[in-house]
Amino acid sequence: MIQPVNPTGPPPGMPNGTQRRTTIVLSVLVAVLVVAAGVFLTLWIMERGEVGDVETQVGVTERQIDAEQDALADTQSTVDELEQQGKDLQTTNEQLQACADASRKTIDAADGTDVEFEAAYSEMQIVCAR
Repeated sequence: MIQPVNPTGPPPGMPNGTQRRTTIVLSVLVAVLVVAAGVFLTLWIMERGEVGDVETQVGVTERQIDAEQDALADTQSTVDELEQQGKDLQTTNEQLQACADASRKTIDAADGTDVEFEAAYSEMQIVCAR
């Protein structure tokens, strides 16, 4: 006669309760992996936000640097122009000083002879005509 199999017991070849323990262990492992994945996802999202903030700040800083470099270039251009104006003024001053000296000589020569006056006056016209 064939004996009936008890359906509530463990399958043949497995000790009593092993399947239940395996299920519990695997369930705990899955739960730990889900929690770890959630933590990693949260950290990744937070990091992406920080990276975006840093990229925005870098962009702002680059624009500020560009603006400062433009201002520096403008300032350097102004300095160059002022240096040229200073040189031009120095040249004009030297010319005016030479003209003033020639004019003084002409005034001093007015007390002398006509020849001295004419020579000083001619020199003054040449020097002051520049």
